[in-house]
Amino acid sequence: MIKRQSKWIALLVVVAFAWMTHLSVMPLAAASGETTVAAGEGTEPNFVEVADKAPVKAKPKSALPYILIGVGAVALAVVLLVVLKKTTYDITGSWTLQWKENGETTYRTVQANFTGTKESGTVSGFYGDSGPYTVDGKKVSWVLSSYDANFAWTGQFDTKDTMSGTMTLPSEDLQGTWIATRGVPTTALPGQPKEIAGSKGWKK
Repeated sequence: MIKRQSKWIALLVVVAFAWMTHLSVMPLAAASGETTVAAGEGTEPNFVEVADKAPVKAKPKSALPYILIGVGAVALAVVLLVVLKKTTYDITGSWTLQWKENGETTYRTVQANFTGTKESGTVSGFYGDSGPYTVDGKKVSWVLSSYDANFAWTGQFDTKDTMSGTMTLPSEDLQGTWIATRGVPTTALPGQPKEIAGSKGWKK
């Protein structure tokens, strides 16, 4: 809904800006400065002197069109900036996620499946663990609440098909980093050494 409204607002601002630009270039109405000279006045000695002393003043040009153009230009720039900057990142689908604890040199691999909308839903596939996820612009976060309510993963989209971030599990003093690539099968990446995994797949 917000995206559709932003597009309409941008279109409205563009049309209004074009209309105000058109108004600004239109000539203003000429000042009514016609003077009727009675017969014989032009021959009076002081006729030229009177005309010189009281010239017809041109009506000052209004600054309103320029003000409106300035306001319209600023509004247009703001709207376009918001619309263009609001890139939509879609997290839904299958991702191959690799993670490692701080101090480790190699990544372990898990499959992450995001089911829901672009903004929120459920992530699963972490050796059977799952939890809620949220997306705010480029920022992403989820918690594997089925394993531990504080097992938090946070990060951001690096591109539309890659993500990276950090993960923490305070109850086990675990901290680490992760990277994710959309749709890459786990068989194409280094596997998880099962012998060092706990009952849920996480190192204990």
